[in-house]
Amino acid sequence: MKVIKKIVPTLVAIMITISLAACNTNNTDTSKKTANETAQDNLFPKFTGTDFNNNTVDNTLFNKNEVTLLNFWFNGCSACVNEMPALEDLNKKLQKKGAELIGINVEAGSSEKSLSEAKEILAKQGVTYRNLFISGGQKAQEYIEKIFAFPTTIMVDKSGNIIGDPITGSIEDEKKIDSILKMVDDIKDGKKISPSSSSEETTDRKLTALEKKQNNIFLEHKELWDKVFENIQKNNIEQMNDISYAEFLKAQIETCKTSFTETELKTLDNDLKKIAEIDKEIQTLIDNP
Repeated sequence: MKVIKKIVPTLVAIMITISLAACNTNNTDTSKKTANETAQDNLFPKFTGTDFNNNTVDNTLFNKNEVTLLNFWFNGCSACVNEMPALEDLNKKLQKKGAELIGINVEAGSSEKSLSEAKEILAKQGVTYRNLFISGGQKAQEYIEKIFAFPTTIMVDKSGNIIGDPITGSIEDEKKIDSILKMVDDIKDGKKISPSSSSEETTDRKLTALEKKQNNIFLEHKELWDKVFENIQKNNIEQMNDISYAEFLKAQIETCKTSFTETELKTLDNDLKKIAEIDKEIQTLIDNP
């Protein structure tokens, strides 16, 4: 099943603003670590959040399970939604082992509408496992922003340590589920779970380099792109599905094109072509890691 790259309009402006703030004019290397690299920091970042029953949650939820699987998803991710029945079954098997699967929706905290849509999706899929959204904890927010593909699932032990590598893509495949259950048994038995392969690390380095390359495009014409991102935030544009990041940006420029001169629009169009090429490279890496 194809991995769906995240396009969450309500977060795009915030993500790019952070990226631009991290860059500076003296060409200092400010590339961010990927989710895999962050995983090597061992502990899942401290956070606060709210579950879908309006209960406050934080890192102490890990203490109650031998292993906790965190499944990151968003409303418009078809792969995320399609795997939910399999995740429901997986959670029942995990509970017998003193483990638990918890869904983390990366956009439900942005508005009541997004939260309502998320709850409706879960109800339609017959989901009973816990779901929540993270609203506090800067490092936890940064961790989520660095996830390149959805769904992504990570394992955390009862001490809050991230175990192994993030699992990108659907885990509804029977072999993957069996592998996860075996890993849970190994963790319970005190066996060490090592990162799976150097090829994944290479993929992450490539993704980080492409992300930096894309950010540099925004930085080169910062004033123009700031106008575009401000427009996205101001109008709180609804999520668009099944389009590339470049197509999404093009649609946003169209909504505020009167704010730019013809020359500025040509500059943005040239930037979009470069972004589209990078977007293809990113999607290729995600589809064929």
